[in-house]
Amino acid sequence: MNAIYPPFSDKIWLDVRSPEEYEKGHIPGAKNLPLFSNEERAEVGTVYVQQGREEAISLGLKLIAPKLSLFDSQVLELSGGKRTQPLMLYCARGGMRSASLSWLLQLYGYDVTVYPGGYRAFRQQLPSLLDKAERIVLLHGATGVGKTLLLQALAERQVQVIDLEGLARHKGSAFGYLPNTSQPSNEMMANFILLQLLQMDLSRPIFLESESKKVGSVDIPDALFERMKRADYITIEAPIEKRIERIVADYATLPFEMLVSAFEKISRRLGSVQTDAAICAVREKDYPKAISIALHYYDKAYQSSSGKLFSGKELARLYFDHEKNISELLQQLERIVSSK
Repeated sequence: MNAIYPPFSDKIWLDVRSPEEYEKGHIPGAKNLPLFSNEERAEVGTVYVQQGREEAISLGLKLIAPKLSLFDSQVLELSGGKRTQPLMLYCARGGMRSASLSWLLQLYGYDVTVYPGGYRAFRQQLPSLLDKAERIVLLHGATGVGKTLLLQALAERQVQVIDLEGLARHKGSAFGYLPNTSQPSNEMMANFILLQLLQMDLSRPIFLESESKKVGSVDIPDALFERMKRADYITIEAPIEKRIERIVADYATLPFEMLVSAFEKISRRLGSVQTDAAICAVREKDYPKAISIALHYYDKAYQSSSGKLFSGKELARLYFDHEKNISELLQQLERIVSSK
C-alpha cells in the first residue's frame, strides 16, 4: 500500500490488536486501541478452535458491546477532540478486528481507513525494499575511529542514513549499554528499519555503520545483514590517541559498576591480569589506560572478523584524525560514493 507512515502521516495510526500483540511489535508511531484485552483475545481464539467461527464472532460481539462508547471517547482523546481527524486502523491481517472498529468509528463520524493486509503486510515489505535499494555503503573501521560521528553528520546533510546503534539503543560493544534505556525487541528493530526504508529514495545511496549481527542483545534482521555483508564499504582510520579520546568521551560518564561489569564480560579475552589492571584504572579514573587495555581485545576481534563477515568492495580509506576536519571528510565520502 502506498501509505504515508508515522511520523509524517496526517492520520492517527491505531493498532487495534491486543496489548500483548502490540508490545511484541507494532508499526512505529501507532497507538494501541485494543478491541480485545489479552484475556478476551485468548478466550475468542479458544472458542474459534473448539466451536467454530460463528461462535467466536458471537462471543466477540458480546465482549465489545459494553465498550462501544468507550472506543469513541478514547479516539476522541487521541484526536484532540476532533472527529474530523483522519484515522488509519490495522489489526493482524486487516481482518475482522480492524473492519469492525472501522465500521463503529465511521458511525460516530470519523474518517477511517483500514490498512490492507494489516501488520503482517507491513512486516512483509522489508526483503523486497532491500532488494530495491540500489546502493548500500558501509562505514567500516575499528572501535573509536568515529564512524558514528560521521554517520550522524551525514544525516545532518540530508544524506540517507540508517543508524543501527541509535535504533537498537546500544553502542555495539560490551560497553555499549545506554543508562536508563531498554533495547527494542528484534521485531521492533526490524520495524524501525523498515519504516526508515519506506521513507527513503531507494535509488540513492544509504549509509550504515558496519556492525556484527547483534547490537547489544538485538539482532540486525537477516535480510539486511546479508545485504550488508556484500555491500561496498569505506574504511575509516584514526590514530590510537584520538580513538582513546573519543571512547573516553563516550563512556567515562558511565557508573563505576557498569564499567566494571563491561570489563568482566570480556575478561576471558583479556585475561585476569589485564582485566584487573583495567578495573584498577577505572577505580583510579585513569580512563585512557582502561580503554587502551580494552582496545587490545577489540582491535584483535575487528581484525579477525571483518574480513570474514564483509566481502564487498573497499571504495577508499579515509583518515579521521580531528573533528575540525569533519566537513571536508563528509565531502570526500559523498564524492567517493557518487563517482564509483
